[in-house]
Parts: sequence; C-alpha cells; structure tokens
Amino acid sequence: MNLAWLENLTKPFASLLNPVAERTGRWLGNRKPRLYVHPSPAMMSWSVGYQRQPDGHHLEMMQVHLHADFNHDDDKQTLLIMDAFPEGTENRIPGLSRFAIRPHEVVNQQIVSFALPVIAEKGVGWTGRMVFVDQFQRRYKSRKGAYRWVSVPPPPEPKKAPEPQ
Repeated sequence: MNLAWLENLTKPFASLLNPVAERTGRWLGNRKPRLYVHPSPAMMSWSVGYQRQPDGHHLEMMQVHLHADFNHDDDKQTLLIMDAFPEGTENRIPGLSRFAIRPHEVVNQQIVSFALPVIAEKGVGWTGRMVFVDQFQRRYKSRKGAYRWVSVPPPPEPKKAPEPQ
C-alpha cells in the first residue's frame, strides 16, 4: 500500500512542530555541545583591515587571524561553524571561516575575521576572546588569547578633484 499521500499531508505540520521539538530536545538530553578550541599561539595576530566605500574612502575594520585545532563532545552531531569574530564586535564579512567538525574529529582551521568596531589599540597586541557561531545560531566563546599586532599600511585616500580658480 502506497502511503506517500500521507507524508505529503503531514509536511505542513512537521514544519510547525520541528522548531518545538528542537527546543524541547534540550530537556530530553539533546544539549548544546561543548566546543574546544586549541589555538596555536604563534599563529594569533590582528591588524586593521580596510574596506573601500562607495565614496572612495576606506572603512577601518579589526582583522583577526587565528590557527587552531577544533573539536567538540557530541557523539552524534556534526557542528558547522558558520561565523567567527572577536567578542564585542560584529563580523563585517561573514562566511570567511566556515567549516565542519564531525563527531570524534579534530579539525585544524584558519580563522579570518573582519569585524566592527575596532576594539583594540592600534600598534599594540590585543588580548580577548573569539566567538564562534554554529548552524543553529548557538554561540561559543574561546578562552582569552593574546593576539600580536601586525602592521598593515593604510590604503591611499582617493584623490580630490582640483578646485576651480
């Protein structure tokens, strides 16, 4: 007996009930996994990055680089890291550092973030945490780390048209 019609009939209800099931799953043992970040201190740096604006000027952003090994403690779930940025900022260019962490796997990943506002003093190392966001918009914070300053010269400002005399 073909019951495909029954599956099509229940699809609208499934889309309504799935979010409820995801929320109640926490109470039934489906918890947020712990994300473990093992950074390579030699590969932690920050600088000021620039994004050209329509008027020709450049917007300064906090550019953070991090190499780290990642793993988590969920035996069944793959974590997809969708975004990464320094705590206290918002990522300006999302999706640069997307990657997957399967159960029982250690993943070596390079993280690059262009974020606003710049929360560190230019020319000086920055100590802070990174925030990682998974496919369910859950946030994970790293331990504090020391990021060394790497100098990047600013781009030239746009040339002004000569003023008429």
